[in-house]
Amino acid sequence: MVTGTSRLHQTVSSLSVLEVADVNFFSQIIQTVQEEWYAEELVISSFYSIKDSVEQQCKTVQYLHDLGEVGLILYYVGIIMPDIADEVLELAESLNFIIICMPRNDYSLRYNEVIYEVMEAIVSNQNVNEHFVNESLEKVSLLPEHLRSVEITLKLLSDRMKANIVLTNSNLDIINRVMWPRNSSLDVANIIRSMAPSILNGRMGEGELDSSCFVEYKRVHQKNGEILYLFLIKENTKLPPKTMDQISEVVQVAINLWGDKHNEVSEYALVKAIVNDESEKMRRLASLLYIDVSAIQMMWLVYIRDLSEERRIREDLKAHLSQYYKTAVIQTIDHCVVVLLGNCSYKYNEFEIAAEYIETTSLMADVSSIVYSPRMRNTQDVRRMYQLVNGVSKEVHRIYHNRKLYTAAEVRSMKRAIDLSKQGEEITEECLSVMEPIMDDADALKTLMTFLLDAKGNMDDCSKLLFVHKNTVKYRIKKICELIGYDVTINSESYDVYTACMVYRLIHN
Repeated sequence: MVTGTSRLHQTVSSLSVLEVADVNFFSQIIQTVQEEWYAEELVISSFYSIKDSVEQQCKTVQYLHDLGEVGLILYYVGIIMPDIADEVLELAESLNFIIICMPRNDYSLRYNEVIYEVMEAIVSNQNVNEHFVNESLEKVSLLPEHLRSVEITLKLLSDRMKANIVLTNSNLDIINRVMWPRNSSLDVANIIRSMAPSILNGRMGEGELDSSCFVEYKRVHQKNGEILYLFLIKENTKLPPKTMDQISEVVQVAINLWGDKHNEVSEYALVKAIVNDESEKMRRLASLLYIDVSAIQMMWLVYIRDLSEERRIREDLKAHLSQYYKTAVIQTIDHCVVVLLGNCSYKYNEFEIAAEYIETTSLMADVSSIVYSPRMRNTQDVRRMYQLVNGVSKEVHRIYHNRKLYTAAEVRSMKRAIDLSKQGEEITEECLSVMEPIMDDADALKTLMTFLLDAKGNMDDCSKLLFVHKNTVKYRIKKICELIGYDVTINSESYDVYTACMVYRLIHN
């Protein structure tokens, strides 16, 4: 075990073989059909397809970590790859991502030996025991905050029990549904409907209506006392005794912790379901609220300084945006107002709508920052961008000192710079080397960073921010370009310098 040793306590619940370790393939193909949080999964690979690219290996480690994988078992090191690159090890260690290196230079190793032993350990460990409830809740509580939800709890339980789990309201309308396997076509809604007479008449317990399925159900309660029904539906095999009691105990605690008003029908509940990856709940709420989530093409994330002004800011945003968008869902989650927009009038430039809001609103002093995210293709894009922005939000003002409006592309650049700044001294020195000729010139450094980061390459804005004449900025930028060998007024040449400026501010602020 070469990285991530502090996670030895982590439970592994599944194992996968990674045949194609190409991040571009993942992002372009796999993510379009499969969006799932793979908590507790271990991956086996040899990195054969990317054996010659350390950059691709780092991207793969980052991607697997972001996907929720526990770690990676690397085969044939010394044969396919000469060794594990230091950059890969440093990145994995910084992410606390486990890498297990199988014995080097050994042709005799076979995947099936590890697969058999790991799966045998997983199966023997997954029997329900007296610690089941605490173990299950601990696993969810260790996930990133945005993933702690009732639906994620149900997914973990479904994976462990290898069973379908369904949560309904008191009318037996499905709120959450997690299928096992995920692509199962079992009509659980029909099974539940067929059992409705006995359930609603108060006959609790097991169902025997479908001979191929074993159905157990139990009541759980929301904080306000409303009843929900929890169904455990397993095909072909009956679950061990008392399993339902322990499953319902876990779900009850999950509802108490993360399911406040879990049965609520509101725009707030819809937005929470979108950003928390509760797909079934999202579809149900969108239908009940007559909101076409497929029409959502734009997202603003408005971070608030003073929560007491939250309602006024929401109303202000609604008044401004209703002029341009037919679909506008505006709700606050923590300190962030999530604005989901669709059906924009074609004659307006959408970025200018955001810029106009900043210029005209009287509440800007209460707003910390606004992230403008166009071209949201679906709710997965919305969720990914929300998580990405939340991941970098604490660093925004360390990188950009004098701005409040950011684009999604700038957020992605921030994420890359933050990752670079954590990859060790050698990597950051290489990144900063493009500014080496001016490193000892404080005025030149300040001018360059203000010009690229704060003024977005605009000479007039830069001169105002630096309180110097525009010609002074022109002269300094020209001199800087000559010294570093990059023309930072040309986009194609400024990328490396732009990244170096972000990393510099992250390290030195």
